[in-house]
Amino acid sequence: MTKTLLVNCYVDSSRINPVCDALSKFTVCKTVPYTKIQPNYQLTEDISAVVVSGSETRITNPEDKAKYDGVMQLILNCQVPLLGICFGHQLLCSAFGAKTATLKQPVIDKFEQVNIIQTGDILSRFRRGQTVPLAEYHNDYVLKDSLEGAGFNLLADSASCEVEAVKHKSKLFFGVQFHPERITIGSETHPEGHRILDNFYANNVKRLGI
Repeated sequence: MTKTLLVNCYVDSSRINPVCDALSKFTVCKTVPYTKIQPNYQLTEDISAVVVSGSETRITNPEDKAKYDGVMQLILNCQVPLLGICFGHQLLCSAFGAKTATLKQPVIDKFEQVNIIQTGDILSRFRRGQTVPLAEYHNDYVLKDSLEGAGFNLLADSASCEVEAVKHKSKLFFGVQFHPERITIGSETHPEGHRILDNFYANNVKRLGI
């Protein structure tokens, strides 16, 4: 099975557990807190992918963002497939120069209907124009108009957020504003998030034989 470096961006480190549990279906995780990721951090040869988690911190707060300079440098130096989730997605896009802003209305602990704009890669087995229920919990977002200059293609959007998923134009780097690791909120369950994680590994990591 592949081995993934899971960067834990949470201040409350225990909040990484649902991500670990979900990823364990597809990979073995080496979890490292963001405080241990310094600008000179090097991936070991056994790492086949990198996943950067969500966080309670805010990308729009310069003091918060500065704490993740090492993670952003790791993203820029990364040579294996990478997936950023929620805050990790915002860090990924920011590392390449995309802009972020605060939603007028936060999306808190709910399934949002995400519209598929471009299929393939992490959105394989979905149809263009299909809406998919995916778990969301965020205050900030990436600005659509800044994607092109940062080198990203838009893969999905929603009524509440203009950038729900992206792919880098020349690297196997993906970002998702939603939380694919979460498939149950209250009494409501939708398995599509785990299908996206499966796609990430099946279409990028395993296909390359990394």
